[in-house]
Amino acid sequence: MFANYLKIAFRNLLRHRFFSFINVVGLTLGMTCCFLIMLFVRSELSYDRFQEKFDRLYRVTYLPKFAGMPKGLHVIPPVAAPLMTSYFPEMEAVARLFNRSASLEATRPEGPVRFEEERFFFADPDVLKLFSFHFLEGNPAKALTNNFSVVLTDKAAKRFFGDGPALGKTLLMSGKYPLTVSGVIEELPANSHIHIDAMANYETMFSTMSKEGKENLHQNWIISHSSTYVLLKPGQDPARINARFPQFLQTHAWKEFAKDIEYKLQPLGDIHLRSDLMSEVEPVGNQNTVYIFIGIAAITLLIAGINFVNLATARSLRRAKEVGMRKVLGADRKQLIGQFLGESLLLSLLAFLFSILLTEALFPVFNELTQKDFSFRSSFGDLPLLAGMVGLFLLVGVLAGLYPAFFISGFKPVETLKGQFSSGKAKGGILRQSLLVFQFTASVALMIGTLVAYRQLAYIRNQELGFVKDHVVTVPFKSQDLNAIFDQPDDSLATRLQTFRNILLRNPAVREVTLANQRIGVGGTRRGVVPEGFTGKDKLFAMSMTVDYHFIPAMGLQVIAGRPFSEKYGTDLKEGFIVNETAVKRYKWGTPAEAIGRKFNLEGKHGKIIGVVKDFHAESLFLPIDVLVMDLNPRILNVFTMKISPENTAQTIDFIRREWNTNFPQKVFQYEFLDRDLSRAYDAEQRLSSIIGYFAGLAVFISCLGLFGLIALAAQQRTKEIGIRKVLGASISQIVVLLSKDFLRLVLLSILIAGPIAWYFMDKWLQAFAYRIDIAWWMYAAAGLAALTIAFATVGFHSVKAAVVNPSKSLKSE
Repeated sequence: MFANYLKIAFRNLLRHRFFSFINVVGLTLGMTCCFLIMLFVRSELSYDRFQEKFDRLYRVTYLPKFAGMPKGLHVIPPVAAPLMTSYFPEMEAVARLFNRSASLEATRPEGPVRFEEERFFFADPDVLKLFSFHFLEGNPAKALTNNFSVVLTDKAAKRFFGDGPALGKTLLMSGKYPLTVSGVIEELPANSHIHIDAMANYETMFSTMSKEGKENLHQNWIISHSSTYVLLKPGQDPARINARFPQFLQTHAWKEFAKDIEYKLQPLGDIHLRSDLMSEVEPVGNQNTVYIFIGIAAITLLIAGINFVNLATARSLRRAKEVGMRKVLGADRKQLIGQFLGESLLLSLLAFLFSILLTEALFPVFNELTQKDFSFRSSFGDLPLLAGMVGLFLLVGVLAGLYPAFFISGFKPVETLKGQFSSGKAKGGILRQSLLVFQFTASVALMIGTLVAYRQLAYIRNQELGFVKDHVVTVPFKSQDLNAIFDQPDDSLATRLQTFRNILLRNPAVREVTLANQRIGVGGTRRGVVPEGFTGKDKLFAMSMTVDYHFIPAMGLQVIAGRPFSEKYGTDLKEGFIVNETAVKRYKWGTPAEAIGRKFNLEGKHGKIIGVVKDFHAESLFLPIDVLVMDLNPRILNVFTMKISPENTAQTIDFIRREWNTNFPQKVFQYEFLDRDLSRAYDAEQRLSSIIGYFAGLAVFISCLGLFGLIALAAQQRTKEIGIRKVLGASISQIVVLLSKDFLRLVLLSILIAGPIAWYFMDKWLQAFAYRIDIAWWMYAAAGLAALTIAFATVGFHSVKAAVVNPSKSLKSE
């Protein structure tokens, strides 16, 4: 019986090649869209689930309640972790990870090799108990127990030592600290929230610091820099620990800060998609993006399925006599339903096979858009995923064919054989119209969304940031002197950096060189402040930047009151502060001119305001401009910012590189153009906008494919009517209007419905930006006009084709 269904189904598909082609193409595109999105969603939801102790692993987050701290942190003070182990018996193990770029050097027969390892961590030995590292060399139980020991990934080991074993070999950190390789591990999978190339014993960090710096870290409850992970004992409830954290802080932390600090356990599975913390080690995903992708996949597949339903029900008149004859010959409704479902499943199977080929072909483009690394082997070798794909094709085949099967099999044989059946106003007509409206509503909404996203990102790219960003190069020094990081800076280093600045300025192509403790425009460190008019009890925090004397003029910042830093004033170094306009407003100091001379305290550094700069965007445009304070401290500056000539850029970079290698032979030269660096803050939104745009185009194409089939079918069914109208004097334009008007009315209705839907969702998306566009009326009009034009071209093609047929031929065919 089943074989007979397939045979008949195959014959029907060949007999109606045109409509079969439309259905297969639509379903292929819809399934391809779904398969790609299934891969993406599965990847996003699988983060960290490879960890064997996934369900018991947590990260301690730090949620300060101070004014000026808009978000929480994923790091806490290093002093806290050892105390947690004894305070919470529910914790099986606690481990700290501190990420700090390291210059590592290995000696090889052909000479030394040196790399700047961005993914270098200081780690407690217990980190090997928490996370699932696969050791290729060394003993996991002892790998990080010794001071100055280091564990490398296999790729890092190969970079330094080649193909031979690395165990027991030595790396030189920062040109002076020997690290012994105690283990080699496999690189963590791509779906890990953190990736590590090298891990040194955590105590190594303290061993490279001065006595004062070490004591400061062992006591300080403000300096937060270590990610702290916790492994709970089986069956323990994290909510109980969260409830006891306030008492833990009251017992151990500084009393004046304990009540304003909140610690909370964050499940490992929440880090990638549900974390909104500052300065994550690696970019995190977005749960809303996953929902958007799922929605796009569902809509695209629905549009493709609707094509099948619409064409099947619209063709019901042509198949009515076939159904009547089969019923007369003894076929019951169950058999007819089986036949039509067989046709649907066969179409779905063909689309499934084509979609697998198309999915593989689109991997390079999709990988570029999503920043993933999908491949045929890794994707289709995933059995649960493959099972989901097979299930999808079966589901599509059954659901798409179910309504047409019941609809067509329900025809009465007497009426159909007498020719009394008509589908023009039959019960399927309203459904077809409703489904067509849904198709174009979804398509137009996606088009509006694409246009809004494009305009918003263009607005951001062209937004005046308040500082110079074009033809500006940044070169991080990345000091490995941890004393400099933790308030014990090296004066000799500051002198060397200033000397290097003077060397660069001898080249006329290097127009400005300035130093700061970070790149401009990417945010800053939040530090405790006490402005005039407030006290320490107010616990205020502000974003701070430490700069040199040349920073403000070099970056084009506008001083609107007072003056910039100047070497002419000896007091600027010890007690000079410059703030932005927002600080003046926030602290209620009146006008910028009235702020000059106000007292200011930045974490114990007392001084006064000497200048006010016009507000500029020190952070991304996702955030509103916040209070900013700048001070001088040449001992902790570690980022060069250079304004260079737009001509001969490559030669200028080569000059800077040569001088760098001469003056800092232990440091790897790495540079970045500031404008490119700043644009990366919006990469995720740019990729999302592109993806929505592609799928919007796909949705419109599939919708028009269905519309193309419907108008072709309508023209066939009204051949006799068209011939008679032409004989009676109807013009070609009148015939075109006759065939097109009903379809175009439905498309116009879709445009009207799509507007409010698109506005609702895109307005929510725009709320993520502190600086955003308004959704203008012309965006709806442009998307609607585009959809109407495409639909008219689709409908018009077949309408004109039907209208120009000689009426004698059309009447003869009838």
